[in-house]
Amino acid sequence: MNILRWIFSASLISAGIMIAGLLMSGTNLISQANAGNTDKPYHPSIIKIETIYNSAEFDFNRKSHLLRNARISYYLKQAKQADLRNWEFQRDDMVNRAKSILIHHQQNYVHTSSEFASL
Repeated sequence: MNILRWIFSASLISAGIMIAGLLMSGTNLISQANAGNTDKPYHPSIIKIETIYNSAEFDFNRKSHLLRNARISYYLKQAKQADLRNWEFQRDDMVNRAKSILIHHQQNYVHTSSEFASL
């Protein structure tokens, strides 16, 4: 008799959990990110780095320039996703990574191009 009572109560609880799960599937939960809101403007630091990145010159025949371009692009995309999700620390970290690579590229590229310009 106790076994039947346990089976009945377990099936009743399981059915209740399943029904609650089906009813809650249409509502937004706290853990779901709101990444679909693309109308929101990005953080000014992302826009600033992106404008500098767009004006930077890359020589795609050189492997180092190609790699820097890919990494900066990746970090900017990650920063935008973090900004849409309001992950401020992650956004700032990705912006700083892209910024440091861009500064390194500009310092090295301007140095080499100014050497060739002085010839």
